[in-house]
Amino acid sequence: MNKELARMANQPLKVLLISGNENHKWHNWEENTPLIQEALQSDNDIEVTVSLDIEVLAGDLDGFDVLAFNYCNWHDPTELSEQAKANVIGFAEQGKGIVILHFANGAFNFSLPEAGASDWPEYRRIVPRVWNHHGESAHDEYGTFTVRMLDESHPITQSIATFDIQDELYFKQEGDVDIHPLYAAVSNLTKQEEPLAWTSGYRNSRVYQTLLGHDRHAYAVPEVRETLRRAVRWVARKL
Repeated sequence: MNKELARMANQPLKVLLISGNENHKWHNWEENTPLIQEALQSDNDIEVTVSLDIEVLAGDLDGFDVLAFNYCNWHDPTELSEQAKANVIGFAEQGKGIVILHFANGAFNFSLPEAGASDWPEYRRIVPRVWNHHGESAHDEYGTFTVRMLDESHPITQSIATFDIQDELYFKQEGDVDIHPLYAAVSNLTKQEEPLAWTSGYRNSRVYQTLLGHDRHAYAVPEVRETLRRAVRWVARKL
């Protein structure tokens, strides 16, 4: 290994965590963001930079290994700039990682209230399963449910036991991108086991999406924190 590769190998894994927006506070992103940051940085090899400005994506992303979205442009019709869109696509072309958390799967969608020019079809290729407000996407009443591992051999879920969580159980999320489900729970409404996290690919990037994470109760669960740390490492090809 040459000196430059050795230097890079010893650098912390750098995550850009984007949270918001101001009109969507009932998804508790203000409370969740420091908890997500703390959960990730409890691994000394992970360093998290937080931004509440989605247009941070229009800047220089070369210093980051992973983009993590804890953001939805609720009641914001502003179109993501062309530079930001190009940078996200370029980030994926480089084979860097993408993580989608909970309600971020509803961002840049034509079905959002006052969506206006904000709809970005490419986002629905990046995010394999999205919330469609004009469709059947919904969730159980907020409460406690049991999460079961579907793939006990995947690096993200290996040795993770079944756990209980207080959260929103999403179902009927839309998309046709191939996914590899990791864990699931039975919905009280559909009476079916609904997948709640999966991996996929976008261009050269690895993608991890979880539907868990409504509030602080979710991020207090050790298994959620551990799978999130592993997911960040996995999408960055460090696991």
